[in-house]
Amino acid sequence: MSQLKRILKADRIKLKKTPFFSLHGVIPLVGIGIFSAYQAMSNYPANRLMINYFQVLALIYPLLIAWLTTIVTDQEIEAGGAYFLLNSSSKFRMLTAKILLLVLSGLFSCLLVGIGYHLFAQFRVDYSLSFSFVLLLVAVIWCSSLFLYSFHLWLGFCFGRNVNFAIAAVELLLSALLLTGLGEMIWYFFPCAWGIRLVPLVASFARENTPAILTKIEVGTGSLIFLTFFMLVVLFLWFKKWEGRKNEA
Repeated sequence: MSQLKRILKADRIKLKKTPFFSLHGVIPLVGIGIFSAYQAMSNYPANRLMINYFQVLALIYPLLIAWLTTIVTDQEIEAGGAYFLLNSSSKFRMLTAKILLLVLSGLFSCLLVGIGYHLFAQFRVDYSLSFSFVLLLVAVIWCSSLFLYSFHLWLGFCFGRNVNFAIAAVELLLSALLLTGLGEMIWYFFPCAWGIRLVPLVASFARENTPAILTKIEVGTGSLIFLTFFMLVVLFLWFKKWEGRKNEA
């Protein structure tokens, strides 16, 4: 555990020279500003706008994750072709530290973007969502992103930034498509669609509490847990045998 803490500290120091940490603060604030301005100028129902707000976050999250994982992986590749990673006494701890850094920073951003907009929404008289419900939506978005962090970290290390961003763009388009009726029965198997589908389902269940909605949430959550765990296992097994790539991505 002490060695993992030292690795985390070293990674934080290295990433201070990159926009990694500033992006986790700036992007949520920009999102809050845009939606707060729209809310002030429109008569769109405040509660529904909050749900749409989280859906938009889920929609663009793959691109943001691709950006952040690219920063992390490029920082290592540019440091002598990932020399320190490949020659570490514990590649398991090195990879664990990077995953923790990504997901914990992501949790901070999700809390900031959710709580921040919730505070601004209090100025609308028709806004009635509770703080605990907003935290639930934050948890949905964050948990839905865990697979994507592992997946895009693998893409970044294995193929580089071009492939990483290309796949993220496909995920963005695919998640928008799966939000329609075309994805009604298959969205459970597409990690990029989990957040954008689960957010309105959770909101609907909070209002209606029907078995049909609960079943969809349970199937989606089960798929999320299984595939996220599977992706983590695959990532660690692959990373154990990884021998680096050329610094050309």
